Amino acid sequence: MARILDRVMVERWLRDEVVQKVPQGGPGDIRLGSQCIVNPGEVALFVRGGESLGTLAQGRHTLTTENLPLLDRLVKGVFSGKNVFTADVFFVKTTDITMKWGTANPIVIEHAGRGPGASAMVGNGTYVMKVTDPWRFLTAMDAFRDSVRSPQLKDRLDPMLGVMMQDKLSELAQAKNLGPADLQSFSKDLNELLVGMLQAEFDAIGLSLVDFNIRIALHPNSLEVVTKMGYGTSYTQMQQADALRAAADNPGGADGLAGLGIGAMGMGALQNQQMMQQQQQQMMNQQQMAAAQAAAGTTESAAAPAESSGGSEMPAVMTPAQAAEIVQVTEADIMAVIESGELKARKIGSAYRISKANLETFLNG
Repeated sequence: MARILDRVMVERWLRDEVVQKVPQGGPGDIRLGSQCIVNPGEVALFVRGGESLGTLAQGRHTLTTENLPLLDRLVKGVFSGKNVFTADVFFVKTTDITMKWGTANPIVIEHAGRGPGASAMVGNGTYVMKVTDPWRFLTAMDAFRDSVRSPQLKDRLDPMLGVMMQDKLSELAQAKNLGPADLQSFSKDLNELLVGMLQAEFDAIGLSLVDFNIRIALHPNSLEVVTKMGYGTSYTQMQQADALRAAADNPGGADGLAGLGIGAMGMGALQNQQMMQQQQQQMMNQQQMAAAQAAAGTTESAAAPAESSGGSEMPAVMTPAQAAEIVQVTEADIMAVIESGELKARKIGSAYRISKANLETFLNG
């Protein structure tokens, strides 16, 4: 037989406990006129049959039908005028709760107008929250239990936050035209923006987001991750991904969020940008070839036929594009033999340089 409670309160909290039910192990019989003591940083919810009888804030309360109006119906109807009622009382902490968070799997962020179309990001850090709607919180977190502690909340919140972060970061990247380097270069600015963007999601589960300090970075195998998810992976896009990695390694060279363009780009603008990038790449290749020939003391008028090289003399050092023109193949073919190890080349940053001696060695077999 359940004992009748003349005082309802939490005697002692565990360090990481967020919810505690009184009494534990089943519903309690509570006498009308007994005391309910709610300490600072707590709130007490009276529940019977899945229905809220009322909520009491901090203070010492004498339980009557005035502060718990639904008791009047219960006492007169269900209990035939007796001064004892049965209920579960859930005490919920309303103080700040600090949670650690890290990505179990990469977050894929889409970037409008930037190759290869998406990036895989990883992140970790902490965030601070507090309960603002206890009933909604207990329902959303399945927390109608004898005791709920922070690790149990973390198990439920981590995957939810991962989905929230992916959605909101993609929205932010498209709205402000942010690339991977931008996302990880402006963590403080992003955290402040994310607090506002995520608050509605936290409101829906009865929580308020107080602070957010998550650091994000480009996944070391970002291109491989997004390739497996079906994003474009032409050689030009691979070069763009390399450039993004290089920019990510030098975040100090970027401007602040204020310098970033706002608004997602339309398909027509994206196509124009890609065409311009290709034209710029061709011009750069031509300029690099001319500079290399000048450094080697050659001019177009004085150039002598190269041995087995399609009619152009080899400069001392050349780019993959120059080597491709000399050998009369595509640049992708040159990159393939470099990556296979058949043609030796020196990688500087994200670019390759090939010496005349190494190319001749390769051609001579």
